[in-house]
Amino acid sequence: MREAEEREIFQNAVDRRLSGLQENPFLAQRIMNAEKGEIKPMKKKLTLSMVLVIVLLLIAVTALAVALLSPKEIVEQVAVPVAQSNEQENYTYEELAELIRALNENGITLDEGSKIMRAFQAGHGYWEKDAIHEICLSAFGANKSTWSIEQRYWYGEMMVAIGAWDSNIYMLPEGDDLTEPEARRLAVDALKKVYNVDLPTETNEEWLIGAGFGSNYYDEGDDSYWIVEWHLGFSRPEKPDALVYDVSFDRHGENIQTEYHEEQEMDERALKLYTELMTIASKEKEAMEKYGEIMYFWPDEVKVEIYGATGLPYAIPEQAQTDQAMKDAKRFITEKYGQDALANLGDYQVGYLFQKLDDEEDIETKMTQLMWDIMFTTDPEFLSDGYRVQFQRVIDHETGEENIVDVIVEHANLGSG
Repeated sequence: MREAEEREIFQNAVDRRLSGLQENPFLAQRIMNAEKGEIKPMKKKLTLSMVLVIVLLLIAVTALAVALLSPKEIVEQVAVPVAQSNEQENYTYEELAELIRALNENGITLDEGSKIMRAFQAGHGYWEKDAIHEICLSAFGANKSTWSIEQRYWYGEMMVAIGAWDSNIYMLPEGDDLTEPEARRLAVDALKKVYNVDLPTETNEEWLIGAGFGSNYYDEGDDSYWIVEWHLGFSRPEKPDALVYDVSFDRHGENIQTEYHEEQEMDERALKLYTELMTIASKEKEAMEKYGEIMYFWPDEVKVEIYGATGLPYAIPEQAQTDQAMKDAKRFITEKYGQDALANLGDYQVGYLFQKLDDEEDIETKMTQLMWDIMFTTDPEFLSDGYRVQFQRVIDHETGEENIVDVIVEHANLGSG
């Protein structure tokens, strides 16, 4: 129920380069006149060495006009405009090359092991929102919770600008809103009162402090609502993702929640769940190393073993079910993207997730739902192209009638930004 980070434009920002520093023709003329001895008021004529110094200064001033761009400016002036100019959600290889070239020319290098660089080196494109996300991680820090509220807000504006988000959940305080220094002080006071701890308002060697301001969704059964809030999180520098304390206030300073997370003993149920999650994470890692990071292309048995254990209805489809699903998916792609969509894609591969929910014992429903999520791509490692089709085939047990519902057809995209 904390900030919806994954949902995490500013219109293209004004070029902050010193382009206003232009050559001064009058100064240049004065230099030439000085060489001819035509500047009468001066007691001493300019020597050649002095002229050279002035010329060098002019060159230096001109150089300032092409100052290096910051990561933010590259996002604003390159990444976002290119994303807005194309129709898909990913950069083509050529567009990605343009973005990386802009980064390199301005002295910004991304980790060679990052997905964006791996995709580029493999000759592929990359998802727009993920590319911007990686640039921001490089610029603002790998731990997003430590970004300033201004950085988060700007990031949200970029996501809105490229169509990745419908709206910006991050906000900046205004008017009567609690300011950040006030929120930090209130958080420290609240934790002192509840847990009798003395905490700093700013990050130091012992505590890492993150502050966020924006719209957050609370789901409490029948009472679900959005609220604009401040959220302050306190963690140890050696464990930045593990919150020890966190406090929430509404925009005017009313306390919503004060929590302590460290050293709480797990009950038997929580310990069992934690153990299961760690086991699943370990198996996921093994599967990724063996079959690749995109689980759509894992063997059915592996998907069922890992995710079926969580209670999700993953299943192994019958061959007839798979054949029919592929036929349906291709038809949906053709209807949305044209008769030649798959042919133009080239020598593609198909991966899928399949779940089966059987309610035949339910007196009211008595139906089976076959839920498909299918990928068509030539790039199963990065999904830099292709299509994604999701739908359900619902089978009524009493009438034998079959219907397809909840159809979604889109360009393949499993980005994390």
